[in-house]
Order: sequence, then structure tokens, then C-alpha cells
Amino acid sequence: MKKMIVGCLLPLLIIGCSKPTETSGPESSSPVIPPGWLWSGTMSFDLNGTRRTIWVLAQSSGYVPGEVVIRGSGEGMENTLMLTFKPHIGTQATINREMTGYWDLGLCIPFNKYLLSSDTTNSIRILSYDSTMVAEFNLVFRHESDSNRTAIFLNGTFSAEVDTLYPFKYCVEG
Repeated sequence: MKKMIVGCLLPLLIIGCSKPTETSGPESSSPVIPPGWLWSGTMSFDLNGTRRTIWVLAQSSGYVPGEVVIRGSGEGMENTLMLTFKPHIGTQATINREMTGYWDLGLCIPFNKYLLSSDTTNSIRILSYDSTMVAEFNLVFRHESDSNRTAIFLNGTFSAEVDTLYPFKYCVEG
């Protein structure tokens, strides 16, 4: 149990601080590498008008065969971006609404959740997927309890190697 709690707290110590609805803050042209994480790629996007580049970890899903889970965080972000979808090259991927959100993973239990907005055209288009997945995306998330709080990701791209050896599972199950 101690190992599980320590394993869950380590990512929290690494994640920086900012609010997703703020547009101020420094722009980052290259991602900062937090120690102890095995990032497999990078992601760039405009978040509420500010250009950001972060590191991402891509894993196969431990819950739904064929799905991929992309998680990313970077300097100046208090929340972790998480995208769950089945990749199909050259087409728009359907995003799994139950497991996808933009939130802070506190003690491995999601809180401060931003869920995909149903009133927008959210899209992830897979451009290629061999040993590395390359995609572009536009996404809008709304806070689960305050619909005035949004996180808008535009002109997004990512490139990441998907880890199929260690599938994604929430650590509360570990």
C-alpha cells in the first residue's frame, strides 16, 4: 500500500502550476523534462490562446483493447491532459468520453475534472501510426461543475511512441 501511495504522489510533485482558463504565463517553445518520467513523445497546442509544448506518455489501454491513452504535462500546467481513443490512420478518432478529461490527478483519483464538451467539434486525426503515432487535434473541455471554466486546445499536434508492454491502468487498482 505504501508503494502505491508513493507511486501516486511522485507525479504530483513533478507537475507545475497554472490555471487552464488563464491566458497569461510564459510561452514554452520546447518541453521541460520532469525527472523520473519516461516520456515517449511531445505535444504542441494553443491552450486558451497560449502556445505550449509538453512531454507526453502514450500507452495501450489496460481496459479496452485497441485503445490508446495519451497523458501529458509540462511546465506551468497544474493539470494533466489525458486522451483516450482508438487510432485509425487517416480518419478522425472517436474519443472515449468516460475516460477522457483534462484534470489534475490527485492521489490517483481524478479531481478538478475538465470533460470533453459535447457542444463542439472535438477531433483527433491520426496521420500515421507505425512505431510512432503522429496526430493533430482540436479539443474543448469544460469543468465538470462549472461550465464557464473551459480549456480550449487548438492547432494541436503530437508524436509519440506507444508503449504496448505496460498498458495504462489507474494506480488505485494497483
